[in-house]
Amino acid sequence: MTGARQIVAGLESAGVTIAASVPDTWIGKLVEEVRRSSAIRVVDVAREEEAVAVACGANLAGGRGAVLIQNAGLLNCGGILAGLVELYRLPCFFLVSFRGDSRDPIYYHEPKGRVTEATLQAWRLRYAVVDRGRDLAAQVRQGVEAAAESASPYVLLISGEDLA
Repeated sequence: MTGARQIVAGLESAGVTIAASVPDTWIGKLVEEVRRSSAIRVVDVAREEEAVAVACGANLAGGRGAVLIQNAGLLNCGGILAGLVELYRLPCFFLVSFRGDSRDPIYYHEPKGRVTEATLQAWRLRYAVVDRGRDLAAQVRQGVEAAAESASPYVLLISGEDLA
């Protein structure tokens, strides 16, 4: 089973019903797999902040939402995280492609990679980097549950190799 399929299995087992996305190359591969799911509806949006609003709306309506974006898009989400998600204590699970980390072969993503974790720490957001040595579906499920239980954001950072 591919990593993308395992991630989708984790989303499904956690009860995610809507995945909102602005796909990059890596997230686009994941979104293709999510579209095959009969349990999860993919909502394409123009901006990452819209993906956050859609996922929060799903949670408010009794479902579970997930945001599938690149780390560059996550870096654009400071305002909506503070003004919507944190302010109203809404669960919001983020699956984020970690462009520019040590596993990314494309040099021009490095600046994003250098600031991603520091930004998450400065924003005091709970996050994890996927560990391919552990059950991928379980890590996704745990992230969705962590967001739901804490009524706050949770970010799971993935690499392109995690999807293979």
